[in-house]
Amino acid sequence: MAFNVLIIGLGQIGMGYDFDLDHGEYVYSHAAAFSQHKDFNIIGGVDVDSKIGKIFTEKYDSVFYDNTQDALQNSDIDIVVIAVPTVFHIQVLKDIVKFSNPKVVLCEKPLSYSIKEARSMQQLCKDNNIQLFVNYMRNSLPDSIAVKAKIENGEYSGSFKGVVWYSKGLIHNGSHFVNLLTYWLGPIKETRCINKGRLLVNQDIEPDFSLTFEKGDITFLSVKEKFFSHYGIELVFENGRLRYERGGKEVCWSPAQQDKNLPIYRYLSNENVNYNTDSMNKYQLHVVNELWNMLNQKNYELCSDAMAISTLESINDILEE
Repeated sequence: MAFNVLIIGLGQIGMGYDFDLDHGEYVYSHAAAFSQHKDFNIIGGVDVDSKIGKIFTEKYDSVFYDNTQDALQNSDIDIVVIAVPTVFHIQVLKDIVKFSNPKVVLCEKPLSYSIKEARSMQQLCKDNNIQLFVNYMRNSLPDSIAVKAKIENGEYSGSFKGVVWYSKGLIHNGSHFVNLLTYWLGPIKETRCINKGRLLVNQDIEPDFSLTFEKGDITFLSVKEKFFSHYGIELVFENGRLRYERGGKEVCWSPAQQDKNLPIYRYLSNENVNYNTDSMNKYQLHVVNELWNMLNQKNYELCSDAMAISTLESINDILEE
């Protein structure tokens, strides 16, 4: 059975990121991801820019709409993707529940800038029997799922400390790693702002801050995107170190071991266990694969509305400090 998909917003994440790339190698956009999966059918795309619409129609052989309400008149929609700017998320969702009845809404992050509004969106979907997910795509990558399993089964064990580097704002980029660490380590117990950082032109900010989890603390440090993008995590457990570099393109585990000559000392091994991180090249396709699992009542890994709101609450706590 094929599921019908409507994509609202055909900008970078909607269609643009990988438009000129080989989709056999790179899948970064919703349009490319759903078109690559045999059990999904893109029945339409929506954007205010008719030039983008023409390109979409030619590329994906699908129907283009220049307004959401017309697109939602199709009664056979199973999944709606919301990929418009954040300030328009709630209005698009209101249109969806008014004019259509999909099984799933996949919304870009953040769900909203307002916790109250995000909770309203959550309730709106609940009242209309719609599953709401937020596109924090790292939760759906095979390497992220494998790391979570190793933490849960005790292979990466004991208390920990960690450092995260991020650039280009907390709300739009740093939040990915707040969300991923919550996925791995469980609920955040406490937040603490270390340095308020600078205000960016898009009203995002770049603070330095710390998060406290049940078994340890993580410090986030910001760098300026104008120099270069930098996204990385280092988690030091009692029995080794996990490194998550270049936004997840390199992930490796270095176990602790006794020194051969001085057995009273333990050091990190030079023989790292490297994860297969080709998944970052097709990150959006992995989200679609997990969505297929959910729709077919199999185990799945997607960012739920509750988890996305929890991330937003933690960010809000940092901003209020």
